Amino acid sequence: MKTHYTIIDGYNVIGQSEELKAAAKESLEEARKTLLLWLVNYNARQQSELICVFDAYNTSGVESREYFHGIHVIYSKRDETADAVIERLVYDLYDKHITRITVVTSDLSEQHTIFGAGALRISSREFLLELQEEKILLERELVDMNEDKPRLRIPIDEETKQRLEALRRGFK
Repeated sequence: MKTHYTIIDGYNVIGQSEELKAAAKESLEEARKTLLLWLVNYNARQQSELICVFDAYNTSGVESREYFHGIHVIYSKRDETADAVIERLVYDLYDKHITRITVVTSDLSEQHTIFGAGALRISSREFLLELQEEKILLERELVDMNEDKPRLRIPIDEETKQRLEALRRGFK
């Protein structure tokens, strides 16, 4: 089975979303966090290796990495673009027999480079639409799960339900 990687140019996606752009004007940290939370929910259904790359957040000169609820987050080193990190990742991860890599970016020069390395591309706007669709599907699944809860076959008054629940939990 092929391993699927999705590599996201974080600031590129933020720049294509009206909601995230507005948040970034107030706090870039908040915009990044919101995007990462969207990605966590998206990945709950996709089950791929998600990597989100941001340009030089930590200006200490070295690349930094963190793991955010199942998402690999990379901040490029000083004077290195997210595009350069993405290109390096594509070259390091790609093996046509065992990997499939999708890069989320709207940067035209980046698109040409990753195509040459064997990766697929989705524009940031398309990806934002996909995030929205996944959010709707996840909400529907949650509603369906709540509706599919086991129902009692006999009517029981609320006091009896509470006593039975207390017994079930080991309370007296």
